[in-house]
Amino acid sequence: MVQHTPPARHYTPLAGQTPSRALASHRPFPIQGGIALLLAVLLGGCVGQKPLYPAATLLPSRGETHGPAAAAEPAQGVRKTVPVKDPRKKEMRKGESPAEADLYQGTLLLSQGMILEAWHVWATVAQGGDDPLAASQGDTAWRLLFESYFKHGNQDNTLRFLQEITPIEPTAQQNRLLQELLGQQSPARLQELAQMQPPTSALLPLFQSALAMQPPWTGSVETSSHMGGDSSPPGGTPSALPQAANEAAAPALKIGLLLPLGGKSASMGEHLRRATKKALADYANMPIQLSMADSGDSADSVRKGINDLLAQHVDVVVGPVFYATVQPAVEVAVAHQIPIITLNPQREGDTALPGVFSNALQPEQQAKIMARHAVLDKKYARIAVLAPESEYGRGVSKTFGDEVRVLGGNVQRVSYFPPETVDFSPWLKGEGASFDALFLPAPAKQVRLIAPQLANVRMGKAPVALLGTALWNSAELLSSGPEYLEGAIFCDIDSVAKEQFRQSFRQTWEEDPTPLATLAYDGVAVLAQLLQAQLQGGPAWREGLTRANGFQGAVGPVRFLENGRSRRLYHLFQVNKGQIQRLQPLPDSLNIP
Repeated sequence: MVQHTPPARHYTPLAGQTPSRALASHRPFPIQGGIALLLAVLLGGCVGQKPLYPAATLLPSRGETHGPAAAAEPAQGVRKTVPVKDPRKKEMRKGESPAEADLYQGTLLLSQGMILEAWHVWATVAQGGDDPLAASQGDTAWRLLFESYFKHGNQDNTLRFLQEITPIEPTAQQNRLLQELLGQQSPARLQELAQMQPPTSALLPLFQSALAMQPPWTGSVETSSHMGGDSSPPGGTPSALPQAANEAAAPALKIGLLLPLGGKSASMGEHLRRATKKALADYANMPIQLSMADSGDSADSVRKGINDLLAQHVDVVVGPVFYATVQPAVEVAVAHQIPIITLNPQREGDTALPGVFSNALQPEQQAKIMARHAVLDKKYARIAVLAPESEYGRGVSKTFGDEVRVLGGNVQRVSYFPPETVDFSPWLKGEGASFDALFLPAPAKQVRLIAPQLANVRMGKAPVALLGTALWNSAELLSSGPEYLEGAIFCDIDSVAKEQFRQSFRQTWEEDPTPLATLAYDGVAVLAQLLQAQLQGGPAWREGLTRANGFQGAVGPVRFLENGRSRRLYHLFQVNKGQIQRLQPLPDSLNIP
């Protein structure tokens, strides 16, 4: 968003010129500048959102009517005479801001058929300013611009409209307003608007995408831009370089999204859809088409959803989310030899199947990382485990213990506590004094209770090294008694990369991404990178899913093993002087089997 309010632009026609020609002669249309608009717009809101402004607030009013509205007959059969005003002359009322005057003047110009002049005035206001009032007026001007273009745009004035909107850097609010207006247009009008765009128009892919959107969710489609440019790291802005000819002509990769888009999990599904849409925009130069279907939360619903996607001839499926729906979806995908990237971690007993990949934050990977740290780096000879009595706690504890023993270490005891426990002394006393390190795969709220209780039980004895997982990485960990956790170590993905993606996601959607949103983003981003490699002369995208160098994910590198499990780059973190300190990255974490 431009951080200043530019002066209002008004032009007086030269002798013999109409006002439209005077404006048209002012400056050429910088075609390539429209790419910046497209990239911003593609990161905007979704079609069909509830209008953010009531229709009555869109047109500034001064208590009188102009143009078509003036034709209405007043009550009691009295014909009202409206004074004729020069719409090119800017008038300001007492207490009225220049932007408000411009909004009104643009409305007056449009009512007199001076469309180009109205666009020129509104485009100035749409650039906004520093204060909230200017931003609100900028949103109104932006909406007026597109409302009038969608209604009055034609082959003759389209280039002028593109010229006027090119300098504007849309805000997230303006992006959502545009998506809302697109959703209100008929397919026939969208088709007309698309046909009148020049090849380099930043709006062309937007119209094409809007045409492809088919509510309800099943069968709906979103398409990335073919504008060109090298993809940048997630959260960044893709460049606007021309595409190679073979990329421009490449057929679209059809990705089917199998997400919970209805019922009680609809809000989750919408959040994940936004994450995939952001990935689509971050790799806007890749010919990718997204089709969506509702996975529901049962075996029957997910089978219906994936069959809906197969009927649309998708090349690969991303999803589903819930573990109960994964196996039925996998069975259908394998039967049709369609690769599937699920968003749920595989379990130890799950059979590896060809073409099936698990894009998830694998707790087992964290357990193996901490086992290696304990045995290989710290040489702890006696290790104990205290974990919650849950599927997660038992699974992580088993993986940790198995890895410790493989590495030549010794797990002396493994204990489990009920998930809602607050008094851990019975288990801590039972552990005795015969261990050097304690692995605690528990949430931060429990770890901060365990640490002081352990110190009390072991008073006068040598301190115990505390080891944990990504569940620790929370402000709650140090909310009380941080001195008892001094020196404790856990692993998690890069906090810097997470924050960068969080800021980028929030800038786009005005909400923070959940861990699942990160995975959904990666599902599309990985395929975009594979397609990019293929278009640059590399192997077919199917053959590269398990490539050794992996991919750039939303929060750092990610790769898939031959068994279908995903691996991410982890860092060690340590509690140091009451703060969580990031230590070195663990490059080998990408290769942990």
